[in-house]
Amino acid sequence: MRSEFYRAIATLIILVSPLGASAASSPSASATMAFSQGQAYQRLFEDHVMPGTCGIVLERPQCNADFRTIQAMQGPDPTDAAMTAWLATGALADAVKDANGTYVPDRAWTTNPDFAWWYSAGLVSIAAGMPQNEGTTEYLAHFQDVMASHDGLAPVEYKGLILASGTPFARLQPLQAALLRTIPAAPYPALELHAGAKGDVQLGIYESTLQELLDNPLALSRPESRAFGLLVVRQLQAINDAYGTGASLAVVSKPLSGDIPDTAGINAMRDALSRAVSTKWPLARRQAYVLGAFTAQVAYNAAVLQDPAADAMFRGAGASLGYDGMSPVVAADLQVLRRIPNAREGGDWKAINAAGSRAVVDMIATP
Repeated sequence: MRSEFYRAIATLIILVSPLGASAASSPSASATMAFSQGQAYQRLFEDHVMPGTCGIVLERPQCNADFRTIQAMQGPDPTDAAMTAWLATGALADAVKDANGTYVPDRAWTTNPDFAWWYSAGLVSIAAGMPQNEGTTEYLAHFQDVMASHDGLAPVEYKGLILASGTPFARLQPLQAALLRTIPAAPYPALELHAGAKGDVQLGIYESTLQELLDNPLALSRPESRAFGLLVVRQLQAINDAYGTGASLAVVSKPLSGDIPDTAGINAMRDALSRAVSTKWPLARRQAYVLGAFTAQVAYNAAVLQDPAADAMFRGAGASLGYDGMSPVVAADLQVLRRIPNAREGGDWKAINAAGSRAVVDMIATP
């Protein structure tokens, strides 16, 4: 039922803006901003390559924020209206195919060296953790060359961190590690777990979000996604340990702390997550978790996969589920979603996506 959105990565497009001098010992506010702008561009670039990422309900706010960041740097662009429409819903059919931008001229390293270095460092902080294949290796070679050739402009604590030999990944990862020690990546999405059944429904949404990130390995490989995934896995492992289910999620946590695997490895991660909920969990807990997970899958399916059989299965199985303490807001959201016919019976994908997305957002905010 899942689709693959993986394809070769194109040539980097970089945007520049003026930046004042930064302190050598630690990032200044302007350096930190340039770093975050570089990260925003790298994520947005990856979203063009794997647009299914923005179909994930809890990823969509970051997709929109990154677009607005780059839009503010770049100025008006002919694709702005189409980008805005796509990112409002994350619908794969509306994804904008062409990314426009401004190349950094060589003189930028002379006229705006602090910005150029920190912006490029932001790109490296994400790009050096991508899944390794022919396309990403060729892409990352550009960073390797640019950063190595401007090592003299690096703040003193980052000089000499690019290795002299090895793959572009191997050469850049010491720099990436140092950058992330200085400016750590906060888990994204951020985990918020209420007590009791409300927390279980939230955890189900988070597990589904991690499953959806497995469909989009570029997004999965980001430092903030890895941190998010590890928190989800630890919570699931703790519950299974408490009930003595014998389930192990090591096959998921290990890649999140190292190299994102190929297709076979991704499938192994997905299978382990699918078995994380056990009949040894109390029934009420299982039902709340499954309702959250299925609601997130309904929205993602409507935005990205558009599989009528999956829509019927997820919505049919979730129709009779509930949980103690459900807020009136969530109850109303689920009623709206359940009134829409499933796709096999003529239900509109846009309406299903909108209702499912609203329910997911409210289950996280006011479960």
